[in-house]
Amino acid sequence: MSNTAPHSSSPATDDAFSVHGLQFDKALIARMASNGPRYTSYPTADRFHAGFDETSYRDQVARAFPAGQQTPLSLYVHIPFCNTICYYCGCNKIITKNRGHAEVYLDYLDKEIALQAPLFAGKARVEQLHFGGGTPTFLSDAQLSRLLEPV
Repeated sequence: MSNTAPHSSSPATDDAFSVHGLQFDKALIARMASNGPRYTSYPTADRFHAGFDETSYRDQVARAFPAGQQTPLSLYVHIPFCNTICYYCGCNKIITKNRGHAEVYLDYLDKEIALQAPLFAGKARVEQLHFGGGTPTFLSDAQLSRLLEPV
């Protein structure tokens, strides 16, 4: 048995290295090496206040997503439904076996997407799509397809 620390092999490039046969991408690690909020929504809840209204929101979007550019965008879709409770989970969720609740929720998501899409059209390029909340697999294949249909 050896007490030696894991060693890095000589990478073929400066952009990658391996430890015990696992490959690591230095550029990806550097890009993701910062703390982020617990919640993946943006702006985060602590940025909202009584003076942050629709005009403030539209101004912020216009600054962050200037016309004529394709700014990278990361989307998070919260699906708050679970069949059973997981006691370790801190997500906002609804425990139910009634799959009909998802249809009503998707109706509201459709309305939200219809309101948001024009603000980002031609200015944002979706690079990441994340599902979370309860259990995204609560949605049926048809419901998930509905959600992913282009606007």
